[in-house]
Amino acid sequence: MTECREYMLSVLWRSLDPFDKVTYLDGSEQYFIPRLKLEKVGDNEYELLYTTRDVYSPVEDFLVEYAYHTSLRQLSDSLIFSNAFDRLEEIESDGKQLSDKAIDALKDKIKSFENKDILHLNQIKLNYGNEQREDSEAIQEV
Repeated sequence: MTECREYMLSVLWRSLDPFDKVTYLDGSEQYFIPRLKLEKVGDNEYELLYTTRDVYSPVEDFLVEYAYHTSLRQLSDSLIFSNAFDRLEEIESDGKQLSDKAIDALKDKIKSFENKDILHLNQIKLNYGNEQREDSEAIQEV
């Protein structure tokens, strides 16, 4: 059985180095990780947000579960890798004209994750996004 979102976020909060925490004058506390922000919104209440747009939005539950089982850094790396991979694939399939320097930068970003165990968001969704995952796994074991 999967843990509830609030519990997983509290475990992730406690797993981070307090030295990296950003505390504002109003007392709010936050951690910033590339593409993510973990924010304390109340006593034992936390929220994980995407920081890729001007308006931050909550991260889906299956990605919170993935971060809980791996780490926030692993989720951050997966978001960066997926974005670069998808952009490069889109450019190559649409035939968009982009400078060689920009294409090389995307390829270098993807190569930087070659030796790491990084999953694409589609793979994470298959593994963690299926609500019936545990039931289907139990059926397969029988």
